[in-house]
Amino acid sequence: MNNSKQILVAILLVFTVVSSYALPHNSVKPSEISIITHDLAVPEYIELRKSYEIESPFGMHITYKQFIHNKEVLFAGVRIHWKKNGTYSIQDFLIRENIENVSDESTMLLSTESGLREVRMANNPDLVYPTTQFIDLDGTMLLEIDDYKHAKKDTTLHSQVFWLNPINTANTSYGGNYTDNLDQTNPSLDSQLRWVSNTVQFENDTFFFESEFLSFTDISAPVDGHFFSINDSVQANRDNDWFEYLNVYYHINVMGQYANDLGYDALTQHLEVDVHAFGTADNSAYSPDDHTLQFGIGGVDDGEDGEVVIHEFTHSLSEVASPDNTVGNERAAMEEGSCDYFAKAYSRSLNDNTPNKIFSWDGHNQFWDGFVINQKRDYPIDLKGSKDGDRDMWATALMCAHDFIGRNAMDSILLEHFYYQKANSTMAEMAQIILTIDSGDFGNRYHSQLKQCFVDAGFIARGASVSNPIQKGFKVLNQNGFIVGDGNLTIEINTPASYKIYNTAGQLIQSGNPTSKLTLSPSDFSKGLYVVYFTINGKSVSQKILR
Repeated sequence: MNNSKQILVAILLVFTVVSSYALPHNSVKPSEISIITHDLAVPEYIELRKSYEIESPFGMHITYKQFIHNKEVLFAGVRIHWKKNGTYSIQDFLIRENIENVSDESTMLLSTESGLREVRMANNPDLVYPTTQFIDLDGTMLLEIDDYKHAKKDTTLHSQVFWLNPINTANTSYGGNYTDNLDQTNPSLDSQLRWVSNTVQFENDTFFFESEFLSFTDISAPVDGHFFSINDSVQANRDNDWFEYLNVYYHINVMGQYANDLGYDALTQHLEVDVHAFGTADNSAYSPDDHTLQFGIGGVDDGEDGEVVIHEFTHSLSEVASPDNTVGNERAAMEEGSCDYFAKAYSRSLNDNTPNKIFSWDGHNQFWDGFVINQKRDYPIDLKGSKDGDRDMWATALMCAHDFIGRNAMDSILLEHFYYQKANSTMAEMAQIILTIDSGDFGNRYHSQLKQCFVDAGFIARGASVSNPIQKGFKVLNQNGFIVGDGNLTIEINTPASYKIYNTAGQLIQSGNPTSKLTLSPSDFSKGLYVVYFTINGKSVSQKILR
């Protein structure tokens, strides 16, 4: 929220890339805490509790929340990314600060400019703009955040939808025949409708609008009841209340299937959707608490604009990837900017009309101003310090990269980056993470194009050196067996190399002459972290291992 009272201190991101072999995803990992504790030197007063686990095409992403004296430190913790290529990386957003003399009156701690404070959580149940408040023991509200972010068989049903929205497909501006006019239609608006095919559920001669991605329900007023059809074709234009169901259903299914095809089916969890919501308010929202979408009917009905639909749907993907961390002005602006980007990338997959406008039918009219993209603003000097004031800065840089490397590549990178989001992150930090994702998961294929767009935006200083991945030239086998002591660890080396192994105290444990295969027995090592240094073609390369 733009007027939120926030006195959180910034949490420094430490992005540590450590080579290792990923442990099996479904196994109990008593060593995982050991890896994190060793690599990050976690103080003894900090307890880490596993809170979330999700898989992407490139690995498993596991989040641990931070606790001190059995109290959760809000928005603090660690995320470890086990990569399928045998490496792992750790994101450190711990609060390394102890607190004494805690009370029994709260279960949470919040980091502020004056240190850790005990807080209680309270809900403000506003119909349109509900918030969660964090209040200290003296009754002072320290932080307020938005709650909204964001036996049948398959068959096919045909319906009419806007092929995004009528302003976009007609390549025009709001006005004249292209106005809301209290939901009335006209030949100009009807000419922008397109017949499409939908996968629906069929039972007892009835077609139900349900799919793996969504189903409809009533969440807030007005009440519609369940939506179904007894015919396999539904012709409804925008003056019919059915139209928003048809439009939302089609676009979410297309985008959901697209995300699945890119390999991100773990993110497309089933949504319950209300297409006529919030009374007469001109607002739409995703609720992470119950994984629902609501589309308002004030002004132009939000469900009529495909860009609004895709924007809100993307909030659900982001939240599933890394939940409960949309805190901080830049983090909130990036959340909106990423969703704006996906909406416009989807729009541009259909046509290149209205390239600089987001929500060109729902907004950019007398109801509200809409948002823009492809703007030239310089980070950080041009930051306005608000969610909506800075969203275009992030979205513009993403669209720049889209134009260089294409939709599929940029969408894949951005979906992967959702797993790395954290509270109070900055655009500069997340730009570096996107470059790291490209380096580690996409073979550094798009490095120069991404860097150019981020330099132009100001996220990376012009002329700054951005590290590329080191091609180490070796592969680690059976790291897990070595950790638990029931098998040797083998390092296969492309070019014969000499080696030295040190413990964390800097003591030399073992060394050897050039070899192309190094085999280590767990019986020769005590429990702990070790670093193997290889000399390959005159260069020293390190590899961390855990016993």
